[in-house]
Amino acid sequence: VDYRIFVEPQQGTTYERLLALACRAEALGFDGFFTSDHYLRMGDSDGLPGPTDAWTTLAGLARDTRRLRLGTLVTPVTFRHVGSLAVAVAQVDQMSGG
Repeated sequence: VDYRIFVEPQQGTTYERLLALACRAEALGFDGFFTSDHYLRMGDSDGLPGPTDAWTTLAGLARDTRRLRLGTLVTPVTFRHVGSLAVAVAQVDQMSGG
């Protein structure tokens, strides 16, 4: 059985908090860490201090974790130019060792 964590940073968080959670998840034996790819908060949350960019966050986590599978559940292609998105995703793949 694989155990993975999914976070929704558009509800309000910082990269430092996401990194701490990912590192703790890895230390506890979780297999994956996934983030939403949204810029706007949902529901009644104040969304502060603001959203994080999913692929920038995953690139950072790829550098600071060793074995977690990283990803998004979905990446809306309407948020970014498709060529730039392809480069970002390929870079995270390379940084994480696949």
